[in-house]
Amino acid sequence: MMQRRDFIKTVTLTTAALSLPSWGDGVKTSWVAYDIVWNVDLSHAVNKNCRLWIPLPSEVKGFQKVIQTTHITDAHDTLYSDKNLYASKLLYLNWLKESRSKQATITLKVALSDRQCDFNPKRMCSKSFKEAQKFLAPSAHIPTDGTVAKTSKIIVGNEKDPLKKARKIYDWIIANSYRDEKVHGCGVGSPNVMLAQLEREGRMGGKCLDMSALCVALMRASGISAREVMGIRVGASRLSEAFGAKVDITKSQHCKVEFFIDYLGWVPCDPADITKLILKENLEKESPRVREMADLFFGFWENNWMALNHARDFEIAPKNEQGTLDSFGYIYGEVEGEYLDPFEPKSYRYTISSIKTPA
Repeated sequence: MMQRRDFIKTVTLTTAALSLPSWGDGVKTSWVAYDIVWNVDLSHAVNKNCRLWIPLPSEVKGFQKVIQTTHITDAHDTLYSDKNLYASKLLYLNWLKESRSKQATITLKVALSDRQCDFNPKRMCSKSFKEAQKFLAPSAHIPTDGTVAKTSKIIVGNEKDPLKKARKIYDWIIANSYRDEKVHGCGVGSPNVMLAQLEREGRMGGKCLDMSALCVALMRASGISAREVMGIRVGASRLSEAFGAKVDITKSQHCKVEFFIDYLGWVPCDPADITKLILKENLEKESPRVREMADLFFGFWENNWMALNHARDFEIAPKNEQGTLDSFGYIYGEVEGEYLDPFEPKSYRYTISSIKTPA
């Protein structure tokens, strides 16, 4: 039930108080913890109703533990919810016109461990298979027919093994893509736009959502369940500065991929970060450094990135004015029903910070 108060509210949630989904398996490693703080200030929206939907992390077995979630706000309505197609967790805040400060501070404590697939066959429960089947279907931004289907068939050829097909698609994206720093935010995540550019120019430029969406679409078209995972970098990387973040993580959003293999479960990967490595370290695609990281990142997520959700093309709840959301890796907001651009945090007046703490 929504809390309706005129005074500042503080709420703390622990994992014991939440029913959290488990997304995948990982090799057990040491855990590191981060305190992540959102600060939001919409006080400039005088005499206007303001609504925010803030994406929150869930448990990821063997990789991510949500230890605590706290908020302080003068919002008139607050609601923690996962009532959407993907069970994506969020905090909803609503300020009435007469609210003056329109501020909120959301604090998360999250523990992370490297997620490394060992590629040893496992016994999977029927529930896992049923869940995975949902991520074979196309959506508005993830087509599996037309150019996507033709390209997928060319890439995988006569290969029947789903893991080998996934690796062919992963390698193909790295070989044919480059990171384009001119792209806004994480990109638009349209496989058809990427493939159209490839046809025109012989290569595809984009950022993480663009490459992840294309990877997912090509895998689904080849019969492999796959999904993008929206998230944010929360700390330094021990592998490369290209993969890390500092204390201010306001613009550190990053999208990864995971795909389902019947005898392995959900397998993590990240072709987009390999293209970022190539750009930031000025490397050749065929260099030993790139080959080493490409091998590692097929089945690996580092413990300095926090997963949020795998939501694309869905209706959010409480219902918004602007309709279906393309993705939910950034804060979503409306002022008097008009969309706020999350890619402009200064005018939007929000910041996100992250500090590593004892696990």
